[in-house]
Amino acid sequence: MSGGPVPIDPCVEARRLREILTAIATGDSVASARFGDEEIRYHKADTARLERLIEHYDRECAVSTGATPKRKRFAKRMAFRPY
Repeated sequence: MSGGPVPIDPCVEARRLREILTAIATGDSVASARFGDEEIRYHKADTARLERLIEHYDRECAVSTGATPKRKRFAKRMAFRPY
């Protein structure tokens, strides 16, 4: 082992994160705990952070494949018109 960071393929990572988000949205990632007669089901996930990671890896994937990444922000032009 070299001990250095392992390179991540951004296209594969974006696909993997989408699968995780789908699992969370459909309830596949629900954990349950039983205490006597009571049962609790829960899952903890920061879906907003997960969506930001997906956007990040989508952009990295587009750059690595030579495609133009989707623009996230657009400039707004304002003009003053003195009538």
